[in-house]
Formats: sequence, C-alpha cells, structure tokens
Amino acid sequence: MLRTHTRAAFVLALALPLASVSSQTPPSRVQYPPTRTVDHVDDYHDTKVADPYRWLEAIDSGSVADWVRAQNAVTMPYLAALPGRDLFKRRITALYDYARTSAPFWEGGRWYYTKNSGLQRQSVWYSRPTLDGAERVILDPNQLSPDGSIALSGFAPSPGGKMLAYGQSEGGSDWVTYYVRDLSTGKNTADTVRWAKFSGASWTNDGKGFFYSRFPEPAAGVQLKVKLEHQTLYYHRLGTPQSADVKIYARPDH
Repeated sequence: MLRTHTRAAFVLALALPLASVSSQTPPSRVQYPPTRTVDHVDDYHDTKVADPYRWLEAIDSGSVADWVRAQNAVTMPYLAALPGRDLFKRRITALYDYARTSAPFWEGGRWYYTKNSGLQRQSVWYSRPTLDGAERVILDPNQLSPDGSIALSGFAPSPGGKMLAYGQSEGGSDWVTYYVRDLSTGKNTADTVRWAKFSGASWTNDGKGFFYSRFPEPAAGVQLKVKLEHQTLYYHRLGTPQSADVKIYARPDH
C-alpha cells in the first residue's frame, strides 16, 4: 500500500488541475431537438417488441442526415465549451509525443520495422540489410491520403525480398484492398486484390503469389451494410487479374 504522505501527494497532483477545471463555469444544460417516433413493431417468435426509432437505421436517408445535423448543432458547441478540454488535450498530447520503434522482423534478407516520430498518424515502415545498416523507407502510410482517411491494413514482404503486398482500408471500413509494390523500384504493379477482410497476405516460398481470404463482392451502395458470409481462401498469382485467382478452400455449409 502507498504510505500516507505518498497517497497525499498523489491526490494533490490530481486535485490541482481538477480544481482549475472545476473553477470554470460549466455549460448550461443541453436541450436536444425532438426525435420523431414511428409505429414500428417487430414480432420475435410471437413476442412483439416496439421499435419507435427504427427509421434512424436508414443511415443514407435525408431525414436521418437532417437529424444528425440537428443533434450536432447542439452537441458540438456544448462539448467545445466544456472546461478543461484544452488542459487535458495538451497533457495527453505531451504524453503521447515521443519517438518509438517497433520490434524488427527478418524477411527476404532484410530487417523490417516501423518508426513514429511522436504524433504521426501512422507509423512509417523501414528496412535495413543488417541491424546497424543504413535504413530505407519502404512505405509511409501517411502519404496514402492527405486527410488520413486511408489506413495501412496489411504489410507482407515476399520471401525473396523483391515484392511487398500491403493492404489499404478507406474511411474506417474493415474492407481491405491489397496492392503489390516492387521494392527495387518503389512502384506498384498492376496487381490489385479487393474485398478482403480479416485477412493477411501469405506468400508462397517462390514469391510468385500469395494466399488471402475474401468475401463475395457486395452490390454497389451496400458495401458497409452487407451480411458477411461465404469467406473463401484464394491464391493470387502475380501479373494476373483477380478474376483469375484460384479458389483454394471454402465452407459454404458453415
């Protein structure tokens, strides 16, 4: 247990910034705009369950968009006026702003690892031939999109060290598109594998292709709402279109 004076110092350290925060006037109570209800009832095995807000599940509708805008018009100013936000933001930012490096792994005659200078949105991938050799930038995910809406979702160098399969996810989606980069030139090939999810890329020993799992291509407009089923393992051979990928394993009965 903490000694008495240690506990007192700990409590005081917390109390000082909180006292500064609490001395500020909090915003007045929020008055949210009204939310309409509908007469919707679901029947679950003869048990009727009312769902008056079912209309809010139509996330692409204009009425839902209007509802979100009305809610945000009230919520965002309230949150912005909360006392102490700047204090906590500065402190949390300072605590997170430190250089860090991941553990390296060996593949294809090179070491691979990530580094982050402190506040970079995504860590940058590097490689070097030896642990004390000259490092080289392999992939900077921060350059995939100016606004940071594209995230790096997979990183798999080939066994021979010539190619890199890497995945991208857009707008916070779990859908992953895999691309292949020629590490000798730093340029992407024409290889593109879409509709992967919850899957890595696993190269064959000859470096001519990789295994991955994907779902059936969803219909346009429902990519974020489609039911996930029939995940299938495929093999992609470099230099061929995805339509030519070989189906390796599937369990439609599960």
